[in-house]
Amino acid sequence: MTTTAEPRADLAALTLDPADTKRLEGLVQVAARLTGPLEESLQTEAFAVLAERLPARLREGIESFRDTPPDHGLLVVRGLPVGDIPTTPSAYGSNVLGETHPSSLLVALVAHPLGGLIGYEDEKSGALVHDVYPVPTDAAKPLNSGSTLFDFHTENVHHPVRPSHLGLLCLRPDHDRRAATMVASVREAEPLLTAADRELLRTDRYRSRFPLSFTRGLAEEERPVTEPHPVLMDGPADAPGTRVRFNMHNTFGTDPEAQAALERLNRAMHTVHRAVRADRGELLLVDNRIVVHGRSDFTPRYDGQDRWLRRFYPYPGELRAEVLVRAGGRVLSKDSYARA
Repeated sequence: MTTTAEPRADLAALTLDPADTKRLEGLVQVAARLTGPLEESLQTEAFAVLAERLPARLREGIESFRDTPPDHGLLVVRGLPVGDIPTTPSAYGSNVLGETHPSSLLVALVAHPLGGLIGYEDEKSGALVHDVYPVPTDAAKPLNSGSTLFDFHTENVHHPVRPSHLGLLCLRPDHDRRAATMVASVREAEPLLTAADRELLRTDRYRSRFPLSFTRGLAEEERPVTEPHPVLMDGPADAPGTRVRFNMHNTFGTDPEAQAALERLNRAMHTVHRAVRADRGELLLVDNRIVVHGRSDFTPRYDGQDRWLRRFYPYPGELRAEVLVRAGGRVLSKDSYARA
């Protein structure tokens, strides 16, 4: 599957003015003075008070996106302060910014109206804020650290506790301004499918391998596979509409008919997709329940100035103690699959 990944002009952005940006810088400075790990401090009353003080346009924009997302399921915010940015790492697992960097605290504040951050013990060691940059050894792999085309996928498709949203904050764009985040909404793609395909995609005739980012070091045949699940499903009564769950690199139909329907869905997603090339200080928020996303290919130089994003996972629901690494925490344990 290929795509042109050309930006669409019909996507409005929420652009902060200089006063809003200055206000955010002040909030981040206050948040940096809170004690304890980010996992603990973001759950305190003091942090909640700071999040309530987000610039009104930003807070109201996020809340509106949370409560009544547009059919395309994407919110773009421009004018965010990201602090001083060092050279882009090129080795997997580098953690040069840490939890107190302005960009880490900024995304924690932005995620608060969406339910707060979560992490996964078996992905990036449970970090709540992820660094996304190209790594030479991963160039051809379908990973956030790769640079080849990364086809459409639901974030953490394999996990029963998936983030409600996905956030991507750009610290530095790629050299050629070629890399684009691609998003496609099931609300716009489903009408392109036949009634038979829509019905088939709602059956438990699909399974998903655990993504490579959760199974580093395992051979292909060792990667776990989920129990059968549908690709399309209906949302709850308080949030009606179709929801989607698939990863074109890891989800597969359990029979040829089911696989063919999945591939037709992916083609429909490519037909309706939007592409966004983010610049420094621009944030993409994606509704992970109705939107799949991907990344176009690009050419890294591994010279310290490559594309660098901060990724984060908001989650609005309660997290039971038995699925967490530690009581009262926000990181799901490696054995949470069976307990969720």
